[in-house]
Amino acid sequence: MLHTELYKVFYFTAMCQSLSEAAERLYISQPAISKSIKKLEALTGCTLFIRNSRGVTLTTEGQILYDYVKIAFETLNNGEMMLEKLKKRTEGIVKVGISDTLCRYFFLPHLEAFHYQYPGLRIQIINRTSPDTLKLLEQGQLDFGIISIPMDKGDLEYIELMTVQDIFVAGRKYDITESALPLEKLVSYPLLMLEAKNLSRIYIDDYFKANHLSVTPEIEISSMDILIEFAKIGLGIATVIKSFVSEELALGILKEVSVFPAIPQRKIGIATKKNISVSLASQSFIAFLNGTRVTSQ
Repeated sequence: MLHTELYKVFYFTAMCQSLSEAAERLYISQPAISKSIKKLEALTGCTLFIRNSRGVTLTTEGQILYDYVKIAFETLNNGEMMLEKLKKRTEGIVKVGISDTLCRYFFLPHLEAFHYQYPGLRIQIINRTSPDTLKLLEQGQLDFGIISIPMDKGDLEYIELMTVQDIFVAGRKYDITESALPLEKLVSYPLLMLEAKNLSRIYIDDYFKANHLSVTPEIEISSMDILIEFAKIGLGIATVIKSFVSEELALGILKEVSVFPAIPQRKIGIATKKNISVSLASQSFIAFLNGTRVTSQ
């Protein structure tokens, strides 16, 4: 059995070399100090201190024990100091999973402002598809993920960050004049889509199924950035997030192909495991992204 309070008295008495000073530091009486030392000497079977006119000095056995106890208490003190830094958000690490597309178009613009506010916090970004991000989250390898919020939320909790609109876009090669192209006619064009396992693709597939249509894309790829580039050079009509191609639409490099019925909006959010507390650093980042601020405790 570890007698922590006895070792604490021993540590301060050895460090102060005075029973009275140790008593002051520990806010207990000098007789209580003497009693604790005698009890520890009885438990260890060794004399630990020698009294003298100036106070106390360690015996050979006492010095050996003190060398170990000092390391233990200094380690505990360092641990408490680190916790204070974590609470004040001057140190810590944020482990977030996010797709390449969301990282580029949503996450990166926030990093500079967050780093300015919390310069001591490190951010570890794991770029994975949304399904892979969910797997890593389930395995406890991430603090949180930023993904398209699925219909089946499972044992995860979500904080909504933004609403996005999926659209169809085409390059200048395609001269589609209809103000709203019937969905049945759209599928006659070559379609460029994300890979089937991507949550954005699953959402689009469900949209087609809800309108009693099945599609086989001309090209499937994991990156929306590449999908956009393929659309620019006229390889087909691509499904993309509208806000992510705002510049291309404004410059006329791409044009939106309006369809009927339109694709419903969907939500992007922060995913965390239910009933699992994330790190203080990640709490700060989540609050930052959510437009609030966590105050130091």
